Amino acid sequence: MRGAYRLTVTAAPVQDLAAVEDATERLLAAVVGLDDAAARRASLLPGWSVGHVLTHLARNADGMVRLVSWAHTGERTPMYASLEARSADIESGSSRQAVELVRDLECSARLLSTALGSLRAAPPQVLDRLVVFGAAAPDSVPDVPAHAIGYARLREVEIHHVDLDLPTYTPLDWPDDFVERTLLWIHGRSGPVDVIGHPAEVLAWRLGRGAGPSVLRRDGSAPGEPPAW
Repeated sequence: MRGAYRLTVTAAPVQDLAAVEDATERLLAAVVGLDDAAARRASLLPGWSVGHVLTHLARNADGMVRLVSWAHTGERTPMYASLEARSADIESGSSRQAVELVRDLECSARLLSTALGSLRAAPPQVLDRLVVFGAAAPDSVPDVPAHAIGYARLREVEIHHVDLDLPTYTPLDWPDDFVERTLLWIHGRSGPVDVIGHPAEVLAWRLGRGAGPSVLRRDGSAPGEPPAW
């Protein structure tokens, strides 16, 4: 597995931002030269093409920029206007030509990089300000500190890079520290499970991306479906 950075479960925001930059550069390098046929083929996500995944990543970056603004100003600026608007944006953008998809991904990533960079020297009141991830209802209560934005984006980039179903990037290519940290994160959400296997393949299974050959229950049986997280 690759690992150009060192993270812990409680990584500092600055470390997270560096990890996002690394992961984003790997993703952008992987889609250089993507053609229209490749953009139309199925991704690993049911019902989504490669174009859907790339559009989602671009709109997610836009939403994260809005969360950074919320953190700095205290003004409520949700990631998405609604779940319906989020879905419509992804669907309408998914059928664009490959060159447009890649350009959108790159431009949105650069804008997010600038926004995230503003958090590097942000005071504690900005980093600790609570925001809401996803399409927040008007009456939803902010519940996630802004310093978690970097790691949230890292998960999006790393996981959806694999969802593109490219031979050059599989769960076994995830950085070791990302695998370790994200297993702990998902265990914290839904509890540990009684399975063994290569950590990256266990993580992929827990994320609903299928069970690699190493993933088994301790009695040697198939792991079955992972618990919801």
